[in-house]
Amino acid sequence: MGEGVLRLVLAAVLACVAPLAPAQGESAKTPADASAERPIAGKVVLVEGDVRVYDRNQGLRRPKLDDSLYEGDSVVTGDGGEVHFDMEDGGYIGVRPNTRMRIANYKAEGGPDDQSVISLLQGSFRSITGWIGRLGGDHYRVVTRTVTIGVRGTEHEPHVIPEGGTVGEPGTYDRVHNGETVMQTPKGTVNIRANQAGFMPLRGEARPRVLDRIPAFFRPTRNEGRFQGLHLRVQQQLQQRRQQRIQQIQERRKQAGLPREQRQRALQERERRLQMQKQQQEKREARQAPERRKEEKAQSNRAEKQRQIQERREAAERARKEHAKKPEERRKHGEREHPRIPARE
Repeated sequence: MGEGVLRLVLAAVLACVAPLAPAQGESAKTPADASAERPIAGKVVLVEGDVRVYDRNQGLRRPKLDDSLYEGDSVVTGDGGEVHFDMEDGGYIGVRPNTRMRIANYKAEGGPDDQSVISLLQGSFRSITGWIGRLGGDHYRVVTRTVTIGVRGTEHEPHVIPEGGTVGEPGTYDRVHNGETVMQTPKGTVNIRANQAGFMPLRGEARPRVLDRIPAFFRPTRNEGRFQGLHLRVQQQLQQRRQQRIQQIQERRKQAGLPREQRQRALQERERRLQMQKQQQEKREARQAPERRKEEKAQSNRAEKQRQIQERREAAERARKEHAKKPEERRKHGEREHPRIPARE
């Protein structure tokens, strides 16, 4: 990690705290948001309950379906609030209830300098990474007060319990559903693999570590079904979405130098092509639906088998420990029932 990454961690966390201050009330004003100048990070595809988004100027808005999420926006969910985003790099994020997070940096233009940095102050979200997660290195990071989480193409669920939290020990947890993540701190680094969870405490000098079991507070929400088979579908579409994004960026740069009338015609043509691409994609998905359902069922069966295997292993380990205790217990019991008689001299 080094001092450079530590400075990034502190800067991201400090940046995350300021925009969230208005979350305590509804008195925040909503000034005109210069959103057109900020990169779009994603689109709202599901919103339920108490969900608030604050821009860089602390302007509050209540998100609706198809609304954009921008770089610099902070997302706050209340008890029962949930919001999902289709990310610009083809990924997907479902923000859980009672969460505070911020899109600290985001760029998804299909190039080698794309990046996604999310500051998580409290709560949890489930993320299926897009092409940025495949770039490796520091291109994709989840930053908390205690740790930086990196990935290389994965599905994971970071969770932060703040000071005074009651569901578990305060600190940063990360559950991995598919792929692998890396929890990094100046004190050490640990890799978290599929069906595992890692932890870094808020206090003390401990290093991040892999837990022996997934904590019980990682519970599915009422919209968990949206993630069923989604990891596979995201991976199948990533290359196509990245190429489309590169073409969009190239066209946008060309149009910037055109006269107004030509730019307007170019925009209309672009919208027409995008609509055609969307219709073609919908037709492909309809044709692939039976095969996709078959794969989703197979994936669900594999996950269930893994869960059963894990349960059998845990049961066998408990039985082994109980069996190891019995000889010692029998020996102690025998000594109580039949005290040893000292030998005569």
